Amino acid sequence: MKFGVGQSPRRVEDERLLTGRGRYTDDFQPEGTAYGVTVRSPYGHARILGIDTADARQMPGVLAVYTAEDVAHYGPIPCLVKLPGRIETPRPLLAADTVRFVGDGVAFVVAETRAAARAAAEAV
Repeated sequence: MKFGVGQSPRRVEDERLLTGRGRYTDDFQPEGTAYGVTVRSPYGHARILGIDTADARQMPGVLAVYTAEDVAHYGPIPCLVKLPGRIETPRPLLAADTVRFVGDGVAFVVAETRAAARAAAEAV
C-alpha cells in the first residue's frame, strides 16, 4: 500500500474504541493519586468576608482544603509571557480579600476521589 496524499491509512484502533475496550488516561489510577477541585467565586467583584471550610474538611476522603491564607507563602503566579510595555499585576494563587472576576479561585480541595473532591468543594 502506498502512503501519501489521498490515501486512506488502515485504522487499527477503531474496533477497540467502539466496543468499549479502549484504555484512556483516566482509566489509570496510580497508588497515591489525589484529585483537586478549585472552589470558584460566583461574583464578579466582591469582598471576601469569610470562607467556611469546616464541613468540607470533615467529609470522607478529603485530604486537605486550602485557602489564600494557607498558600500565601508561595507568592503570586508569575506571568509566562512577558509583553513589552505591559504592567504586570500580581496574581495570587487564591483570592484573599477580594475576588476580581467570576471564577476567581477562593479555595482548593484535595481528596482521594474526584467525587469526594467535588462534593467537598460544594460544601465550602
